Amino acid sequence: MDETKETNPVEIQAMVERIGSLLRQKRKEKKWSLDELADKTGVSKLTLGKIERGETNPSLAVMWRIADGLDIPLSALFLPEQGVLVSRPGTGPHFTEGPWRIEPMFPGGARRGAELYRAFLQPNSSYTQEFHPGGVVETATVLSGSVQIEIGSQLYELEAYDSVRFRGDSVHSYKNPSGAAAVLQLMLEYPDA
Repeated sequence: MDETKETNPVEIQAMVERIGSLLRQKRKEKKWSLDELADKTGVSKLTLGKIERGETNPSLAVMWRIADGLDIPLSALFLPEQGVLVSRPGTGPHFTEGPWRIEPMFPGGARRGAELYRAFLQPNSSYTQEFHPGGVVETATVLSGSVQIEIGSQLYELEAYDSVRFRGDSVHSYKNPSGAAAVLQLMLEYPDA
């Protein structure tokens, strides 16, 4: 897969509309108004309304806040739950923030538990995670390249097939000091699963 390829604007709009529809569905299942969802998530009613109508592409941090407020996995906002899935890089829903791109490997899980993500970090770049729900445990495995992961004030240097596990709700960042893209697999485990 070409990790540097740009997403087609039509694909982005389709994803935005799909997220909005699934958000509305999840909110209505809980019989919540937009005001109630705003209170639970810390995301404004105006922003939530725009997301539901497919008028805005929410940031990853906003999506995390919404998923946490709804008490659902982030991936449940990408696609409805299905039976058997095959995950191929670059073919499903994803989020890109600067040099960081994540793809839920099996989106749409209805229950809390664990989620798997494929992540790509561009050469000579870094990404700081803004938000994970409280109690989340994150496991990162480098599939190719090398990555430095800073957790709090401690720096961990990982090569291909190295893994690190830590509290995902702590401040952490991923750095790729090399001239080649790095690929990671991330697993998020939710408390009370």
